[in-house]
Amino acid sequence: MNWTRILLDGLAMAAYFNFFAAAVVLYNPRLMFPSYPPAIIKAAPQPPTASEKKFYWIWILAGELLPLLLYGSIGLAQMAGLSFGQLFLAGYVQWMCINVGDLLFLDGLLMQGLCRDRFVIAGTEGHPGYSFSRWMRSYALPEHLLQWPLAMCPLMALAQAGLALLCR
Repeated sequence: MNWTRILLDGLAMAAYFNFFAAAVVLYNPRLMFPSYPPAIIKAAPQPPTASEKKFYWIWILAGELLPLLLYGSIGLAQMAGLSFGQLFLAGYVQWMCINVGDLLFLDGLLMQGLCRDRFVIAGTEGHPGYSFSRWMRSYALPEHLLQWPLAMCPLMALAQAGLALLCR
């Protein structure tokens, strides 16, 4: 297995995911509103609209996950001789790169640091859920230490390994 290629592809995937997500939320945080912690969603004077929810899911599936899945699959298909298990492991590592990048870049550096005010939903200014400790404890850490490693990464790695075999 070419670990350098796997990690570089994982970093490229993480960059795409995080920069595209940051661009969307910095343009209009309400477009990412369905992915905010439930306490902030409940505190908002205007909950996410049906069109915002629809945009969010179309964007997540067609704009984020599908291109990353295809990119990762094509990259792994070019590595001759890898078994399905090796392809799965490589895919898992790549999706974990995305996960760690999301935690450090979006939830840490941007959300809690550089662009903190740009991530706030109108009407929820001053909500305690935006504080670093609450955001991390109630949203970011459960998502990035449980949901992604135990569900999202294995599912995406399975799909990626399967597509890589089909691409050969």
